[in-house]
Amino acid sequence: MLQVRNLKTTFPTERGIVRAVDGVDFSLKNGEIVGLVGESGCGKSMTLLSILRLVPPPGKVVGGEIVFEGKNLVKASPSEMRKIRGKKISMIFQDPMTTLNPVFKIGEQIRESMRIHGLFKEDGSFFDNLFKTKQKTREYKRVIELMEEVGIPAPDFRYHDYPHQFSGGMQQRALIAIALACEPKLLLADEPTTALDVTIQAQILDLLKRINATHNTSIILVTHDLAVAAEFCHEIAVMYAGKIVERGPVDEVMESPKHPYTKGLLESIPKIARVKKKIKAIPGNVPDLADLGDTGCAFYDRCDVAIPKCKETNIPMIEVKTGEFVRCLLYAAKEVATIG
Repeated sequence: MLQVRNLKTTFPTERGIVRAVDGVDFSLKNGEIVGLVGESGCGKSMTLLSILRLVPPPGKVVGGEIVFEGKNLVKASPSEMRKIRGKKISMIFQDPMTTLNPVFKIGEQIRESMRIHGLFKEDGSFFDNLFKTKQKTREYKRVIELMEEVGIPAPDFRYHDYPHQFSGGMQQRALIAIALACEPKLLLADEPTTALDVTIQAQILDLLKRINATHNTSIILVTHDLAVAAEFCHEIAVMYAGKIVERGPVDEVMESPKHPYTKGLLESIPKIARVKKKIKAIPGNVPDLADLGDTGCAFYDRCDVAIPKCKETNIPMIEVKTGEFVRCLLYAAKEVATIG
């Protein structure tokens, strides 16, 4: 249903062009859940904003294709995108406190998307249409159903609450209800469990899983937590410095990582085991995206298996198994002899 091809999003700065998303490729099937994982600042959230064409200025999508149900969203007009956002593609933003409008009631904010997209057409008698009593009743019932579905208790009462009267977990549930209001085919979830305690995190992820199973809604989950991605996703794409460096089925990526960066992420996770093992940190720092060159691997300075050619070569995504890809010279057949 979604194909992202060579997507590029940049930001002009005084220090140069920042390539926040630099040639990203992935696809998504109906009902599939894909996780975008990586360190903060690697381009995960910007990839989602690029899909929705919501990149904050002065940033912009400068190349590639975002093909959703056969239509290239990069070339879609603003009016066409307004019809798609919220109706066919919805997004759960990272921080509900700054996303929800503090001066509007929760129920009305859930209701707004249905009104914008004309989910309930006016029908009935002239009297009904004049006062819109039937339409209001149908919208209200749908909002109550959504609040019940996402686990907000006493929805008839909580409909009239303001965001500050909800806990963090309830605010996140309200955001999910807003995203589901028009029954979208694709849900973009930008770290939906950030700042929530472990119990609430599990409840939110269970809710998203249920939505995926019940409505066959495809989901792209952005997270820096590999454990969450392993539990929740069908496929994982690992991002580093604006590029996807490894992509494949969740079991393959977690049990048999290929890229040195993916291996480093997994080795840095604390583990409970009988034999004590020191956590291995990835050396160095994340590169400045404004200072990256036009060639070579951005992970070169932090990689313990790098060779000079890694810095000199534009490395493509290499299919090492069916459906499993990695951006590393270790898996390029013509370089194996050189690497030894």
